[in-house]
This record gives sequence, structure tokens and C-alpha cells, in this order.
Amino acid sequence: MPEVTVPIGGIPHSALTDPYPFYELLRAQGRVHHLDTPIGLKAWFVPHYADARPLLNDPRFSKATHHSDVVKEDGQKAESSFADNMVSTDPPEHTRLRKLVQKAFTRRRVELLRPQVERFAGELLDQMEKAGEVELMEDFSFPLPMMVIGELLGLPPEDLADLREKSIFWFMEEEFTGSPVDVFRARQAGIGAYVRDLIERRRGAPGDDLIQGLIEARDGENRLSERELVATVMLLIFAGFLTTVNLITNGMYALVRNPGQQALLAARPDLIGSAVEEFLRYDSSLALIEGHATQDIEIAGTLIPAGSLIIVPVHSANRDPAAFPDPHRLDITRDPNPHLAFSHGVHHCLGAPLARLEAQVAITALLRRFPNLTLACDPGEVRWHRDFFQRSLHALPLRLNP
Repeated sequence: MPEVTVPIGGIPHSALTDPYPFYELLRAQGRVHHLDTPIGLKAWFVPHYADARPLLNDPRFSKATHHSDVVKEDGQKAESSFADNMVSTDPPEHTRLRKLVQKAFTRRRVELLRPQVERFAGELLDQMEKAGEVELMEDFSFPLPMMVIGELLGLPPEDLADLREKSIFWFMEEEFTGSPVDVFRARQAGIGAYVRDLIERRRGAPGDDLIQGLIEARDGENRLSERELVATVMLLIFAGFLTTVNLITNGMYALVRNPGQQALLAARPDLIGSAVEEFLRYDSSLALIEGHATQDIEIAGTLIPAGSLIIVPVHSANRDPAAFPDPHRLDITRDPNPHLAFSHGVHHCLGAPLARLEAQVAITALLRRFPNLTLACDPGEVRWHRDFFQRSLHALPLRLNP
């Protein structure tokens, strides 16, 4: 690993594109750190897996931002734009919302998507086969999850390109003018308006998609409110689309950089289940999990005061040598592999089965058709987005070598 010599006090810019050297240093220097973040807030970082995993299931670690003592410049408490969805609530409200969403977003509904995912993947690969080189994100990793989320939600095909444009956001990119938070909120507002209109149209023409399932979801007299319904569909679009794009792309980048592992998976497609779990651990799309302390929390003798912002850096926990032997080595046969890429505890990602299904189908089909994929550029030309919240490549040019 490259040496990091920056003083511990804040997140260095280099960690936005390559987080692993910094987090290795962070783990070596202690169990808990109070750091400046790139978004202008101080937070308590918990970088060790042994501390992070139980913290994520600790009822004092809250996802509801009303517990935060972090104050914005205008004196208002920091509030989440997703305040009415499962990600931004705690039990018992979280339990109520999750139970309702689970009634519509069942494993059976996800598994029924498999033939469509396979068909979409095959159509994209047919188009790719005509070229000697492809840009994987543009030609495969982006369109496949977009087509799947369109199928799942019953979106008109003509809406997908515009929706993709609205939902893509890399939080720390320098090319954005103005406040990144303002840009993000503007995109949220655009998707929110689209979703409200979509739900209204769905009520007039019911179908058999997830939106209809969410509209009809009941638990006795309980149901999703209009705000909760909109927020849930927005969450599915934001979280369910781009994270899967990155899972497929990051996984394939890891494979082409480790040709022995690529050859093994091409020869042993039955290993795809453990391979996807290793891609999730090795280069998780989710960079961090944030929450707030509802009460004082003590970790290894350090007191985190109530109201504090707490960050669990997923990339640090997933490469902690105390939890994962030889953590910087890609091993598609790794077992067990209790990574935190989908969080842990009550907030474990409800969409994990769909993400796994898409990645397994996509990467299996890709390697079946093109088992000898190689990078079509120098490795030094492959660039990661400068982003504090997610791990995403700008592009992945590949040579098919059929």
C-alpha cells in the first residue's frame, strides 16, 4: 500500500480517490478519531471492524437526523432530504416502514426479475460484441441496472435516460459550481416531482409493478403515507440504481487487475456467489455509513457525546486485517465474508437481494461471452471520482479479446 504521511486531523484529498492507505493509517493510530470531513462537518470515525459491526446494530446509533447536534451555518439543524424513508428512521418507525415495503419488495418479486435481467444483459452483450473495445460503464454497467429499475418500477422506457441524468451525482467533484449540497437537493427535487407525477398516473392505471405494490401495501389499517411512498420510490431510484452500477464496474475492474481470479471465475461460474460478496468487500460502492449518537457512546475508552455525528467507513472495516486475512488481496473464494457493504443490523439493505442478483447475472454473462477481457488503457489512466460517499470510476475501457 502507498505510504500516507498526512497528519490525522482531517480526511486528505487523496483519500477521496484512494481511501485504503488513509484508513490503514487511521486504524493503526487508534480505535476512534474525531476528524474534519470534506463536507465541512466534524465527525467521529470508527474504523475497526470489531467496533463498527456492533455499533451499526446499537440502538444508540441513530439514522434519524433529528438527533443531530450538528448545526448548519444558517443555524438550522442538519436534516436529511430522505427523512420519510427507511434509511432515515429508527425503530419503531423504521420497523413499520420496512414491514410495509417488504410486503411489496419481496424476494419472490426480485427472483421473478431474473429472466428479464438475463435478457437485458444478453441484448447489451450482443451490441458490445460488434466492437473490439468497449467502455463498460456506458455500454453495460449503466444501462443494465437502469433497465432493471425501469422494469421493477414499471417506468416508461422513454423516461429512463432523463431519470439516469437526474440520479447521477458525485458529491465532491470539482466541476460542480456552487454548493454540492444545493446541487444534490435540486436533483432530489427533480426526481421527487417526477415520482409524485408517476404515482398519480399509476393510481389511474394500476399495474403489477413495485410502485403498485407499494401503493397497495397494508399492515392492518397501516399503510404508507403519500410522503413515505414518494420517499421510498426515490430511495429505490437513488440507492438501487447507482450502487449496482458501481458494484458491476468495480467488480470487473478488480477482476481485470487480477487475471488469475478472472480466469478462475470464467472457468468456475459456480463461484459467482462468493465472487460478488468479495467484490462488495474489496471495493464497496458504499463508502460510509453515517448516524448520530442518541446517548453517550463509549468505544475503547473514548466517549462519543450524545448528538455527535458518527461515521463508519465501510472501506476501512472491509479491509481490516483483524476481520479479513490478507485484506488487500482479491479472493473470490473467500469464506466467510461478513462484509459491511450492505450495512448491518436493522438497517441492513432491503435491496441487497436485487443488487446481488443483477451483479451475479451481469458478470456471469459478461465472462461467459468474453472470458479474456483486458484493460484497454494503461492502469494509471483509470480514474476514480472524488467522492466522500461512494466509490465509483469515471470510466472502464475494456478490450473484449473474443
